[in-house]
Amino acid sequence: MVFDANADTTNAPVPGEQTLVRTADPLPASVLPRSDRLLVVSARLHPRRLERLLYESGRNPARATLLSVWPVEVDYEGPVDLSGVVHPGDVTGVGMRLVDALSTLSEGDCVVTDALGVLDMYCEPDVVSRFFLTVLQKTAGRRLHGVHAVQPGVTVDGALEAQFDRVVDANPVGGD
Repeated sequence: MVFDANADTTNAPVPGEQTLVRTADPLPASVLPRSDRLLVVSARLHPRRLERLLYESGRNPARATLLSVWPVEVDYEGPVDLSGVVHPGDVTGVGMRLVDALSTLSEGDCVVTDALGVLDMYCEPDVVSRFFLTVLQKTAGRRLHGVHAVQPGVTVDGALEAQFDRVVDANPVGGD
């Protein structure tokens, strides 16, 4: 499902769906389901900013894990669990940390990604496309709600959007 973050939030997706959100907001709280745990894979959120956004949206930052996709180390001590900092050019490293972090989630929990545009700046488009396909398959396969934010103006090529549609169609909410 492609969701416009400026649309009426009563049409927000239900937990278990994979949603592509076109928004400038790195954490589109209006489309996030209320879930026990939240895993954020971000190239735009410092842990302190994520902590503040979670508090502002009525969520508990201690129930969130951040996989930070940054080109430099991050210094942070706070309630958000920082699962690591991985350089955006190291898609394999991001994938490995992601798989580890996914193991802490249960059905119905939420995974938010906003790193596609940044990964695209550091890596070949086919590498980013394969990574995104893996993220979609892992989240949909574990029946996790996925919210994948893409900034306006960032091109999601036809192949990437087709992969998104294929994974979503193959793993409908409530399906096997």
